[in-house]
Amino acid sequence: MKIVAFVDLSLYSHSVIDHAAWLARENQAGVELVNIVSPNELAASNLAPVHPAGAMLVQQAGDLDAKVQELARQGRERLDQAHRTLNAAGVYDVGTRLLEGHTAQTMVQAAAKASVVVMGKRGERADLARLPLGSNLERVARGTKVPVLAVSRSFRPIKRLLAALDAEAPTAPALDALTGGLLPAGPLDLLHVGEPSENVRQALHQAATKLTEAGFEVGCRTEPGDAELVVPQRVVLDGADLLVINAFGSSRLRSMLLGSRTSELLRACQVPVLLC
Repeated sequence: MKIVAFVDLSLYSHSVIDHAAWLARENQAGVELVNIVSPNELAASNLAPVHPAGAMLVQQAGDLDAKVQELARQGRERLDQAHRTLNAAGVYDVGTRLLEGHTAQTMVQAAAKASVVVMGKRGERADLARLPLGSNLERVARGTKVPVLAVSRSFRPIKRLLAALDAEAPTAPALDALTGGLLPAGPLDLLHVGEPSENVRQALHQAATKLTEAGFEVGCRTEPGDAELVVPQRVVLDGADLLVINAFGSSRLRSMLLGSRTSELLRACQVPVLLC
């Protein structure tokens, strides 16, 4: 198993490292730490209007090169710090990569051979020069089929999971990820948001059987309403430490999760979210 963890200069970076360490220890996995410097995005952030007609002035090339070099230096320093932190946490199969390019595109490329990606959540306000990776979460989730663990600002022990599954969908990548051992087995609540029916009941029963065989302690629940409202409520009421959700395939949750309400859901759920 290979974990790709994106670390930048944001407040999420320490949490990304801590979650990567947790996953690596639980799965005896290797970790690749990645930091990205994007000269083009840095240049765009330095455009400034100089008169009402809308003409733009670009910061001089020498100043831009100096900023890029400084960001690269800080990136290498952050990678070295993260490497030492993982070693101190008992994770020794660790590699580091400092990459240059468009942030989201480069992240998708770096994640291509990963088993899971760890990155910060969307929603943090930060200077573009510091490459706030969370703002690229939706683009990364759309661009790769690799599960993406979007983490909160701080790590807390993960003891209970909530899996929000569309029991009427023909595919269930989240179920496959869980039964495949991506996350450690433990207490898990299965949630279907929608009207109850015999088909839903049977689908939840089948999913619960598979998860029980994989070592999980499973409970099932069906709740009517809108997923973007019900899911965050259940995270709190069920005491979940991590939310697992289908982000790919033909699920009604896909348009909610990878659409205009992405940031609202991730902000509402004050726990890490595994997008499968």
